[in-house]
Amino acid sequence: MGFFSTGKRIRAINNIIFSMVIFMSTTYELKIYGKVQHVGFRDRIEHIGRGLGISGVVYNHKDGTVRILANFDDEEIKELFKKSIKALEKKDKLIKIEKIEEKELNAYIEFPEGISRLSSDDILELNKKLDVGVEYIKMIFEKLDTIDKKLDDKFDTMVEILKEIRDKL
Repeated sequence: MGFFSTGKRIRAINNIIFSMVIFMSTTYELKIYGKVQHVGFRDRIEHIGRGLGISGVVYNHKDGTVRILANFDDEEIKELFKKSIKALEKKDKLIKIEKIEEKELNAYIEFPEGISRLSSDDILELNKKLDVGVEYIKMIFEKLDTIDKKLDDKFDTMVEILKEIRDKL
């Protein structure tokens, strides 16, 4: 026979399989609720995921959530990823995150390296983003009008004060 007895070979194979299972990534689904569609959110997720060395996909779901399927072999990296996602709303006022749900899948899905964005219909996605962009532009102009009126009022008040000072001199 060979170097190992049959029993030792079986134990060696079991040890190898056990160590592979321990270090194998697990695929999770993260559901992000809030104002996360059509605000550049998926692009940010791609950057965060690539920076942390996470592989997976991110996509808009028809229920208004953004879904992420990603592989994690380290609990700390997964938690850092979720904290980084939550922190996006501090950096970007268009993004509002209500909650993040996490679900461990009972399968491992092999993804290409990094996080990739999936689009169901690029033209439809683009049109929705343009519509949202137009709404934000309208809001900006409304704010500018309000600011302009306030400045006009303050300017008129300053002119009156200056006239009073001139009259006293």
